Amino acid sequence: MQFDSHFLRNNALGVLRAALAGALLLVAGAAASASEYPDHPIKMIVPFPPGGATDVVSRLLAKSMSEQLGQPIVIDNRAGAGAVIGSEAVAKAEPDGYTLLSSTAGVHIVNPAIYAKLPYDPQKSFTPVSQFVAAPLTLAVLANSPFKTVQELVAYAKAHPGKLTYGTAGNGSSLHQSGEMFKDAAGVNILHVPYKGAGPAMNDFLGGQVDMMFSYVGSILPGVKSGRLRMLAVGSPKRLAVIADVPTIAEALNKPGYDSDTWTGLVVPAKTPAAIVNRLNKAAAFALEQNRPYLESSGYVLIGGTPQQMEERIATELKTVTPLLAKIMKTP
Repeated sequence: MQFDSHFLRNNALGVLRAALAGALLLVAGAAASASEYPDHPIKMIVPFPPGGATDVVSRLLAKSMSEQLGQPIVIDNRAGAGAVIGSEAVAKAEPDGYTLLSSTAGVHIVNPAIYAKLPYDPQKSFTPVSQFVAAPLTLAVLANSPFKTVQELVAYAKAHPGKLTYGTAGNGSSLHQSGEMFKDAAGVNILHVPYKGAGPAMNDFLGGQVDMMFSYVGSILPGVKSGRLRMLAVGSPKRLAVIADVPTIAEALNKPGYDSDTWTGLVVPAKTPAAIVNRLNKAAAFALEQNRPYLESSGYVLIGGTPQQMEERIATELKTVTPLLAKIMKTP
């Protein structure tokens, strides 16, 4: 059978035109979708149980972001496996801007240090939107604890290896990171007790089930004000204005450069359109500024910034912080 060359050429041109038209329609549709975003409620996954510091900050900022976006942001707590469960859910979600992750350094920096395999890539699976806050972590004991200084606690821990315990939000959490960094810097053996979230850990800590906690300043302050807790030191490089009388761990251990601050931020699934990312970034900036007084009085340091700045921070800390943590944190 012979085919007319003109027929073949015309048919090929027709197919090409149809393909180009389809591609243009897809691009136009995506642009229209981004310009109309958001047109229905948004879900923000918090990979921790309700009641912890990340959850509290997320709810606060989500409410203000909703005002800016004109659509409600619904908090969805997906706790478990050191934030892996919630993070995986967002990594596999549609990149349409309707599934957000309230993320932490634990998700991107700590988990790669302690888990041999993760169901998400700390960089490639997400598109950064904005950093939220730096969250200094403080070492706290009960008010009736015999330890009034870090030096007293360290002296006891060295004399009784493995007897003291500290509670955290779970393996791979920022609280776990802070505790292991302290143990390494102080040269002590303190038993790590992981819980399914900061809330349950705090409950047992207040009940005397564990001897100490490394937790966010904002989570410890209410207990200090009520007379139930005592802060021994803060993990930030410098003292915080809101608790200026509390020394840094760097001071207490004579370890210049010690820094166990962590951070929280917002990411979306990879390949989310830039227009949507920028819209969310502006909403995050609005929310941070609107809640500045509360956040700063709770011991947080506002960061904000561009998606590119958050992307650069993750890349840098994966090269510098993650290898350090891999040496001092035990694999569960």
